Amino acid sequence: MSAPPPRKTPPAPCFHILDLGTSTLRLVQVRMAEGAMEYAAHLTAPSQGMRKGAVTGLAPAAEAMQALAAEMELRTGVPVERVFLSLTGAQIKGLTSQGGLPLNSRSREVTREDARRVLDMARAMALPDDRQILHVIPQEFVLDRQGGIHEPVGMLASRLEARIYALTVATSAKDNLVLAANHAGLEVEELIFAPLASAEACLETEDRFAGVAMVELGAGTTGILVYSQGSLVHAASVAIGGDHFTNDISICLNTPVAEAERLKLGYGAATGALAGGDGVSIEVPGMHGQPSRLLPRRQLCECIEPRARELTRLIAKELATVPGLAAGILMSGGGQRLQGLPEMLAEASGLAVRSAVPSLIEGMPQELAEPEFAFMVGACFYAHRLMSRRQRAPGWWEKLRARLNDLAD
Repeated sequence: MSAPPPRKTPPAPCFHILDLGTSTLRLVQVRMAEGAMEYAAHLTAPSQGMRKGAVTGLAPAAEAMQALAAEMELRTGVPVERVFLSLTGAQIKGLTSQGGLPLNSRSREVTREDARRVLDMARAMALPDDRQILHVIPQEFVLDRQGGIHEPVGMLASRLEARIYALTVATSAKDNLVLAANHAGLEVEELIFAPLASAEACLETEDRFAGVAMVELGAGTTGILVYSQGSLVHAASVAIGGDHFTNDISICLNTPVAEAERLKLGYGAATGALAGGDGVSIEVPGMHGQPSRLLPRRQLCECIEPRARELTRLIAKELATVPGLAAGILMSGGGQRLQGLPEMLAEASGLAVRSAVPSLIEGMPQELAEPEFAFMVGACFYAHRLMSRRQRAPGWWEKLRARLNDLAD
């Protein structure tokens, strides 16, 4: 009698994060094993068909995503079919809401179903036709007028209330992001507002309670989230990002956009004063075959300064509506690397500003512990928590069916 064939070991489940930025496209694959995450691979490519975090060219955006997904499959042997997708623009707006539920004339134990029902009541808010809810974040539960409760299940009360903060987005912008991914052959598991994911990777619990602002400075837009007393209390987006500095340089110095980006990264600063009298000259290529010119570095920085002051003023204006930010501002995104910009924001807001450093998952290369990768890393934590919540222990029928399949093999 021949020995039975060896049992096939199913591949470890995995998920994919797609960071669809205005200038850069990033894709990361993460394996899930025994409840833990393990980094598999990541790829980066130039983004196409995007402006200010929104799709402006459906075909080029889809082609760029499809090419990157195909390259990931070649590298890892795992098909890229479903993704968690970033959202940066879409005119994000935050709304507070609450709902209440009488439990009994006398106190009784709060159940998980009670908590779910009261959260559903709180999120049942009227919205304009052109807006959708993207995320619902519970702020607190209130039991018989006692607030500040984060886990009410098992406690006693005669009335349960929930207060939430909902992040809403422009419907068309959200739908076009999903449509572009679908045209690339990808199904969107969930859209994630970029600063929300960055907060997952970079914020400490004490920051959230002390009061902190998460500012994600991307290429097309800047996203803002504010936490206080452990909860999300404010969200906004500013339609200025790193590409605006690049375009200003291109116009001001009459040089191609690609060269303006190179000059910004190599020599740029938020104010002309930072260049001072360093005597550094930079070579600035001309447009349409015109000869290059040597210009003082200070002139480049003076092209950047008006936009930097506009951006920091708008961020400070948003944060002025939220008091008590004892933990200051945490800046993520590639745009925050511009020399002098954090200091300019600190001056405009009167708050301490520091760079976000994401906490990496198992196996991730150290090069990803940088502010521009905060979304990508944080989205891994977000997606892992969501997928773990969806999983459940198999029942007796699933176990029997799996056993029968093994015997059939």
